[in-house]
Order: sequence, then C-alpha cells, then structure tokens
Amino acid sequence: MEAPPDSRAPILVIGAGIAGITCALNAADYGAAVLLVDDTPSIGGLMARLDKTFPTNDCSICIEAPRMYEVGNHPNIEILANTTVKKANRKNGRFAVRLVTRPRYVDPEKCTGCGACIDACPVRVPDELDGKIGGTRKLIYMPFPQAVPNVVLIDPRCRSGAMRAQGACVGGCVVDCSQCRECPIALCVKACQKEGKDAIRLWQAATSRNIEVSAIVVATGVMDVRPSRGLHGYDLYPNVITYTQFERLMNAGGPTAGRIVRPSDGRPAHKIAWLQCAGRGLAGGIPYCSKVCCMVATKQTLITKEHDAAVETVVFLNDLKACGKGFWAFHEKARAAGVRHVKARPYDVVEDPATRNLVLRYEDLETGELATEEAELVVLSTGLKASDRNEGLARTLGLELDEHGFFREPDPLAAPLETAVAGIYLCGGATGPIDIAEAVVQGSAAALKAVLCGSRKEHACPTRPA
Repeated sequence: MEAPPDSRAPILVIGAGIAGITCALNAADYGAAVLLVDDTPSIGGLMARLDKTFPTNDCSICIEAPRMYEVGNHPNIEILANTTVKKANRKNGRFAVRLVTRPRYVDPEKCTGCGACIDACPVRVPDELDGKIGGTRKLIYMPFPQAVPNVVLIDPRCRSGAMRAQGACVGGCVVDCSQCRECPIALCVKACQKEGKDAIRLWQAATSRNIEVSAIVVATGVMDVRPSRGLHGYDLYPNVITYTQFERLMNAGGPTAGRIVRPSDGRPAHKIAWLQCAGRGLAGGIPYCSKVCCMVATKQTLITKEHDAAVETVVFLNDLKACGKGFWAFHEKARAAGVRHVKARPYDVVEDPATRNLVLRYEDLETGELATEEAELVVLSTGLKASDRNEGLARTLGLELDEHGFFREPDPLAAPLETAVAGIYLCGGATGPIDIAEAVVQGSAAALKAVLCGSRKEHACPTRPA
C-alpha cells in the first residue's frame, strides 16, 4: 500500500546516481516528500552509462532504468535536474536552501523527445564520455536514450554563438536571444515547430528557488580518474584508453554499438591488455585502492570473451581485490574462460608506428625479471575519485572533507552515514569508492535516517554525541 503524502518539509537528496535514486524512492515510499537534485541534465549517474554490473553481468541500464522511471512518476518525488545547491542555512531544526537551475533552452513541458531537432542540428561535437573512442553528439541532444527527464537540451556554446565557426546556425544575430522571442534562423526551432511542439526556448535563463527542507542527504557519487598525458601512452597513442571508455566501447548503446574495436582504425582488437592500478601513487593519480577496479577488469574480460572467445585477454596486476560476495568465484570464472593474469609492475608502453600495436614493458613480480608483451589495445584501470562538486558543496553545507576529497563521517562505526551537522546524511560514493550493491544499501539506510529526522515533532534532529 502506498504511504500517504507527507505534509512536513521535504527531504533534499543531492545527487541522483543509484544511491541517490534508492534514497529518494525509499524515503518517498515511507511517505516523505523528496526533492531529488542533480547538476547534470538527467538522473542516473555513472551507472546509467555502464554496460554490465559485476559479479552477475546483468545489464546495467536494465536494472537502473525502471528505478529512474519510478522516480520520475512517484507522486512524492520532484526531480530537479541541471540544478545546484547554492546556499543552505540551518534554522530551527530545518534548512533554508537556495537552488539554481541552469537553462536547457527547451521547455520540458512541451518537449516529447521526438528527436526532430537533433536531426536538424548541423553540428557534431565530441561526446564528453565517448569522445576518445569516437563518440559524438549534436549541439542539441538527449543525454542518453533512457534519460529522465526525457527532454533534450541545447549546448550553451551554441546558444552563446561560440560554435558559429563550426557551422552552428545560432549566434550570428545582432539581437541577443534574451531580447527576441522568435528565431528565423535556428534549424532546431523550425524542426520543432514543424512537429507542432514549439518547445525550443533560446531566451531561457537560469532560475532560482528557495525551499525549506527537514533533512539533507548527500549522494554526490564518484568520478573516474582521467590519466595524465603520457601515462602508459595515454593521449599519445589512440589505442590506449581508460576502463570507463572501454565500458562504453563494449556497450550496445555506445558509439560502436558494442563492437570492441581500436580507436585508431576501427578494426577489431584481437589482444587486449588491462593495466591495474594505473597511475596509483604517481602525480595526478590516487594514493588509495578504489576496491572495484579488479572486478571491473574481470567483468570486461568476460564480456570481451562473450563477444569473441578468440580474443586474447591479459590482466597485469599487483594484487587482486575480491572483497565482495561472489567476487572470488567471478574471478575464477574469468580464469576458466581463458583470461590470463600476470603479477607485474608496468613501467612503459610504446607504439609500433607500422601496426599501431602497443608494446608493454614491465617487471614480472613473480620472477623479478623484465619482460615485454604486445597488445592491440591497452586499457588503464585508473580508479575512482571524489566528485569535483564535493568541495563547493562542503562549503555550502558546512561539512568537512577528508584528505582525498570525500565527505567525512566523524564516527563511521557508531554513527555511520552521519555528518558533524545534525540532519545531513551521506550515502554512496560521497564517502569513498564504492560498488553498486553497497551504494544501494547505503541509499536505503540514509533514507531511513532522513525520514526519522524529519518526522520528529520538533522538526529537529538531535546533535550527534561527541
């Protein structure tokens, strides 16, 4: 039975990856009103762009999309995409919060996601996540097919005129869009009007909103670490990519429709090497273990074998981390499928200019000898880092970050997922590197803490014991 809507002040969930989505759904099912805020155009986070999940190799978006749809249609949840938290002050046990929503330059009430405007747009640019492996998008685009809200948006560079030299049809007027309510030159406007929608709003501006909330849950997630230029040939040789880029390469919804090919020539890769802990401890790298990289590589090797059992897969690693349920069996499954593991310390990757193959030079940690191996594609497992929005959000909320940029739990044993500010809670990658299963559990736990905090008669959460 669905709980009745709660008349109390809503709960604010910041970050709409799988942890934030889980938190919002659980809190809403308890009867609380929830504002789910994310600073990207769609909810879903990193999980929405993955191919499969370990250790079951289930389709990632097939798991998350139904939850995204449920969030979008839950009567107790309001989604605020493209939105950031600019101010938060605690008063009388509640929080006065100011939210700022950036313009999409599209009316979400009129857009049906038909794609006519996308077809009409004349300019393609590299996709933020898939550019290294050939992915592109238009200047007006849908973040991904299952996006929630399922509404297109216009790249601000198009609206400002910065892409005029690249062939954009907008930006050449002497009158600014904010002063004009009709556009005779924008092809997306004409295409939308032809469909009878009239959803394009080039004059749209940012909007602010002041709200009062009873509790806040921070679920800002994690980001993949981008290698510094030259690390194992990254940004020097096209066939050196990161593990998140490889994830998109083998994804049926990615730029190659799931074909595992080399960025340099589009040919299938017959031998692929994974380098674990890439950049760890070096300048620009991270000093800690991200917990998930070994299983991500295991998953990717297995899926590669499913695509073509003849592909040779080699994982170069220092040590194996298989700390979750079913992880060791997952690793053994990969070994049985023919995945080779080499305990090694890679120190150099050079390209053969004739074949574009990559020669990996490494120290074999079993024998202590130096060795070489050639591969057609090299995948760098670079780890996970704190979201780049954590620093600003910590200042806004009055929270403390640890030395790695994650939000600090003052007492993770006695008061897990709590902060030094009563009424503000944490979940998912906000506290550190985490896998999807852990993120879901933490999202559920943080939801209950926030609901209990908001349900107190005095609308105030007790101060955490010192």
